[in-house]
Amino acid sequence: MNFNYQLKLSRRRKTVAIKVKPDGVVVYAPEGICENWLQGWLSSKQSWVAQKQHLVADSLPCKQTPIEKVAIYGAHYAVCYGHSSGYIDHQYHCIYIESSMQQHRDNHIGEIYDLFKVELETYLHARLPYYQALMGSEYKTLKVRFYKRRWGSLSSKGVLAFNSALLSAPKWVIDYVIVHELAHYHVMAHNQAFWRIVGRYYPEFEKAKAYLKQEMKLIL
Repeated sequence: MNFNYQLKLSRRRKTVAIKVKPDGVVVYAPEGICENWLQGWLSSKQSWVAQKQHLVADSLPCKQTPIEKVAIYGAHYAVCYGHSSGYIDHQYHCIYIESSMQQHRDNHIGEIYDLFKVELETYLHARLPYYQALMGSEYKTLKVRFYKRRWGSLSSKGVLAFNSALLSAPKWVIDYVIVHELAHYHVMAHNQAFWRIVGRYYPEFEKAKAYLKQEMKLIL
């Protein structure tokens, strides 16, 4: 058998039928059907199912080219589809997601950003205590999510937020954003006093700012 399928049995059904859908193949059969007969019948339908799967895939709306690569910590990672669980493999520079290549691009983006969020949170929890103690800064809540127009922020209520897309940047650039946002604990405005604080704890901040402006795009 060259295709996977979902079997639905019914007491009322008298015949066997196959339905090919965008999310898979469904086989309808009466309860008590001979399993050996069913397997033989399905084997005879393999070519027909394959043709239907191609037709369904070609007719999907908004079909787009799957994402092939993403940047993580400044390096290129290949995107591998159709795995049982999503995770990032730093040894082989691969990001594994559950969506198949035939699914809509929005599914791919959503899963990738979910993995980005978890990975960036892990990095932030490792680095924030160091810079927080070094700078004498405080915050109440850490939030990581996708933002369209900012890399990070610190609110007057103590909410420290970071863009999950920041995971695309090298770690030294992420560290700059950490210092930048923690500096807002002392000075909220982007004035000379603020930049003196940033420069004190991250002397190469101009280089990091230039990287964000010139190299970083909100990927996907």
